Amino acid sequence: MRRWLFLGLILLLAIPFLPAAAETELPLEQLILQQHFTQKELERNLQLLKEEEKALLSQVAQLDLELSRQALVIKAMKRHAGEVVRAYYTGQRASLLVLLLEANSFNDFLLISEFLQLLFERDMETLRTFQQERAKADQLRSDMQNRLSQVKQIRKQYEERLREIMALQLEKEQNLQRLDDPTAVQSLMDHLVNDWRERGLPAFRKFFAVLSHVMGEISELATPDRIQSNGLFSHTLTIGEKEFNNFLVSKNELFAQSYFQFNDDKLIVDGSYEQINLRIVGEYELVSPTELQFHIDQLLFDGFELPRSTIEELAQEFDLGFYPELINPHIRVDSLTLDEQRLQLNLKWELPF
Repeated sequence: MRRWLFLGLILLLAIPFLPAAAETELPLEQLILQQHFTQKELERNLQLLKEEEKALLSQVAQLDLELSRQALVIKAMKRHAGEVVRAYYTGQRASLLVLLLEANSFNDFLLISEFLQLLFERDMETLRTFQQERAKADQLRSDMQNRLSQVKQIRKQYEERLREIMALQLEKEQNLQRLDDPTAVQSLMDHLVNDWRERGLPAFRKFFAVLSHVMGEISELATPDRIQSNGLFSHTLTIGEKEFNNFLVSKNELFAQSYFQFNDDKLIVDGSYEQINLRIVGEYELVSPTELQFHIDQLLFDGFELPRSTIEELAQEFDLGFYPELINPHIRVDSLTLDEQRLQLNLKWELPF
């Protein structure tokens, strides 16, 4: 019911759903909705940053406590390790070898040899343990510095996001004052945010989770009829747009209402899922010959553009990359193109020796 009320209000306002990238061309009501949507999504991301910082600070406190304990352990062991080092440096251990020469019988010689061996092993174990504890302390310090660096980075992101929110809120309030009757838009703003958080975000997560799983099976499209040989070790894999879409639908009916386009080195997804219109625009980056990362440039929910922070949140949560080693462990990628309704991978066969 609330969904239909939401759509009804949109129709009453006669607001076309257009990408937010062209904010200057948007009707004022649509611009206000986009600004409010972005503001509230940034506020949600801000809360996530607070929780992440809290968890990191808790880890820092725990590491600091472990470092204090480790310092006590090292202090206790340092004396024993020092005694061992001094014993060898001053020749005390070497003087024990004289006992071997003073042995009265072969049995005494064996007993003294065994004693000296045990003493040497104990000395070496003391020094090894001391070094291990010092290495452990160094690792704890390194871990703590990494956590503190992460906290510093999060606080920087927090401050940047807070500035964005304040600027957006100011612009939104100024635009609301330009309306003759802002009541209808204000009601619609709350519906939009609630609809995104209750239905939109879970739906996007489900869509990305399924897509991430299916991308792990994309190697099935690397059939002989799609591979053209350019030489002994060079080949080109070509996958048509329709073939790709049919493959996705064969893996999961969730993709039946979506269409994936290859154009101008971009992967563009338009479709609907659970009565939600979604649009994804992104591109693949050849990070290494064995890894292609997918970078999302734009995400739209029912025509409203999601902020960069939400894109990064979903990108961290779901891996949409492609790994050519899934085709064959010896396959490497030289280049990738997405154009004219075709995905082309220029592959190289790397010898295993």
